[in-house]
Amino acid sequence: MEEHQTPGDPIYDRRAEVEQHLAADETVLGRYWKYTQEGLSREEMAAREGLETSGWVSNYEGVLLALRDGRIATSPSGARQSAARIRSWLKKKPLSPRLAADLAEQERVLAAIADDREAQEAEDARAVQASKEAEAALTPGIYVYSLPHYLKHPFDPDSGRTLLKVGHSGRDAYYRVSSQGRLTALPEDPILLRIYPAEESANVEAQFHAWLRDADHPGSRSRRGGAEWFVTSTKFLDRVASSLGLEIRAVNEMEVFGE
Repeated sequence: MEEHQTPGDPIYDRRAEVEQHLAADETVLGRYWKYTQEGLSREEMAAREGLETSGWVSNYEGVLLALRDGRIATSPSGARQSAARIRSWLKKKPLSPRLAADLAEQERVLAAIADDREAQEAEDARAVQASKEAEAALTPGIYVYSLPHYLKHPFDPDSGRTLLKVGHSGRDAYYRVSSQGRLTALPEDPILLRIYPAEESANVEAQFHAWLRDADHPGSRSRRGGAEWFVTSTKFLDRVASSLGLEIRAVNEMEVFGE
């Protein structure tokens, strides 16, 4: 974005100002910035955060580039994440008038990309296709699904937790979702986020649900929603899987992360 300097104004250095805010930022984004300064690998960053996968690093890199360099994400999900963080900065951080103006203009552009219905449908279609390809292996285990709406609009925006379906399959996960009224009870095609392979899938499912209840990650109150829907995150579920000694297969990384 073009910058204009008025004689007598303090020198405006967007990168320097953003990096100063990042250095004092206590959210995951601030920690991610510090990890980059340390030269940590993606795997080392995940370990520092207590995460089992490193796909989140790309999301934070996109947000960092948006804030510091004015990058405009081209995907609806990337634009949505960057726009949300910019709105948070505009509300909470003591920004210079120049940076605030630049970010406000950038947020408007990103919001338009995020709201592009055609691009959203194309992105969702790619995620559904990846889901079908993963399901085709018929791997017994725990399958974690969500719907595009829940991924775009988390139940708890601050933490990023949203409604996820945590169920088991001993045979065909996609058939299992369909057999529970997918076409009538679910308004959108479900997106597969995780597979945790497990031969004794029913027993492992019971353990997952017990962990979720113990952690006060509430289930759905809807009678149509079924007993397998919980307000939770793949971060938590990955930790459960790791504690149970299960492999973690990330199929789609589409959650909107919180602060």
